Amino acid sequence: MDDAAAPIVIAGDLHGNLQWARMLIRCARTAGARTILQVGDLGVLWPGRDKGRFDAKLDKYLGGFGMDLVFIDGNHDNHRELRQLDVDADGLARVRDRIKYLPRAGRTTVQGLRIGGLGGAFSIDYKWRKAGVSWWPGIEEVEAEDVERLVAAGPLDILLTHDAPAAVHLKSELELPEGTIARAQLSRDLLQRAVDHIRPANVFSGHWHVRRIEALHHEDGSESRVDVLNMDGSAAGNAVLVWPGECLKIEPLSVR
Repeated sequence: MDDAAAPIVIAGDLHGNLQWARMLIRCARTAGARTILQVGDLGVLWPGRDKGRFDAKLDKYLGGFGMDLVFIDGNHDNHRELRQLDVDADGLARVRDRIKYLPRAGRTTVQGLRIGGLGGAFSIDYKWRKAGVSWWPGIEEVEAEDVERLVAAGPLDILLTHDAPAAVHLKSELELPEGTIARAQLSRDLLQRAVDHIRPANVFSGHWHVRRIEALHHEDGSESRVDVLNMDGSAAGNAVLVWPGECLKIEPLSVR
């Protein structure tokens, strides 16, 4: 199968789970994919004594299958180091040979598809995290400037976001303070603004640890399909197979 006809895999949060990531890679390659797009909370560059261990093993496993992984930032990613990476001509920043980062408001092309990234979200669990070590206040959330830059650059076929646009009906099962809910909503509202202006045919998100599909309708009659992907451990909901074309064909990828 040539790359043009091959499916792309789009995956939800992985949280540094190497065992799950290996299963995902193996299943993706068996299905004919050569590229995985991942919607944040991947877990590379994570600070601590074992920093780089997950990255190196993930990169080696990808290389063994001849695959590449492109990710956006979630809220639980090392934003400070990600922002220091140099961006290449293809719009991606290299973390490892097979692991590339699509920066906030960045763009790239995969198998002819125009891919945009609007990563980031508010960490509702910030009280249990340490600033600069497991939480990056001030730089983890989507900003209006990110939306403006992405919108100004023109149309997209696929928009990757970590949080989901505001019009997608999602409600946390956690009992959260009103202030926390309002703060988290800011990113969702900005993502909705991006979707309303760009009107991509497809949006893929994570963050909520659920699987949800919803159609958002625009004033011009067009529609954006939003796929919210579940986290690592969800055999039927963590990833999908996407076949490029005028209208994307999307099927679940069973990870086991």
